[in-house]
Amino acid sequence: MKKILFVTLLIIFLAGCGTTPTAVPTQAPGPIATETPAAPELPEVEAPEGMVYIPAGEFQMGCDPEHNGGFSCIADELPLHTVKLDGYFIDQFEVTNVKYAECIAADGCEFPSRTNSETRESYFENPEFANYPVIFVTWKDANDFCTWAGKRLPTEAEWEKAARGSKPIAYSWGDESPTCDLVNSYNNQGNANCAGDTQAVGSYAAGNSQYGVADMAGNVWEWVSDWYSEDYYAMSPVNNPPGPEGSTNKVLRGGGWGSKWPQLLTASRAFDPDFNSSNDAGFRCALSAEGN
Repeated sequence: MKKILFVTLLIIFLAGCGTTPTAVPTQAPGPIATETPAAPELPEVEAPEGMVYIPAGEFQMGCDPEHNGGFSCIADELPLHTVKLDGYFIDQFEVTNVKYAECIAADGCEFPSRTNSETRESYFENPEFANYPVIFVTWKDANDFCTWAGKRLPTEAEWEKAARGSKPIAYSWGDESPTCDLVNSYNNQGNANCAGDTQAVGSYAAGNSQYGVADMAGNVWEWVSDWYSEDYYAMSPVNNPPGPEGSTNKVLRGGGWGSKWPQLLTASRAFDPDFNSSNDAGFRCALSAEGN
């Protein structure tokens, strides 16, 4: 009862105190690609509030050395292969502190393992950071939230298509090298972090994916539903791959606020035990679209 009262008061306080993203100092831009793929034309589909529709169809999943930011392909990102997905919805933004607090109040979620962040002693319970991504959540925490919200975690294939569109591109915004205007991450050219901690979701609109999904690179790593397997791409089914069987390590995608450029690539994969949590890992949810 104490928990419910505390969190209910917290939600009321947080909901009324959302923040407006602040500008982040920029670094000198890297080389710019001569052409960035045009945004796909999306069918008229009404998406649930806060979600973006990703249409059914094929895309190329994995590493394309011609569109990988000048970096070598990693073994677990190969081979580049065709995947066909049904239509689905994905959250436009990473799940925030205030949204996660609502799940706690409803007894659908546990508290994050810690309530601070890298540079802030008070983070999860602080209304100043209501619209910042929740962190210190395990895969189970993420899965519990999405279930409570009537959604699910995206598959690794769904996450990658939402990040890159129908054609291979190096980063969610295209082949242009990262800058601190595009992404909250480590800046390889400046040899320093852009912000050094999480930022409000949606603060880097110039870095949105072609579908309009925010923060698919940087800010926080994102749990997906799949277990990790290094060689899964060589045996993955073409249609709606669900991921391999597993027991310990779950996949994370997208990189976080301290990640270097290779970790921000749309093909980059990482993994962690499903019981771990950290100050640079969060998540977003997905939802299958009817009639696909």
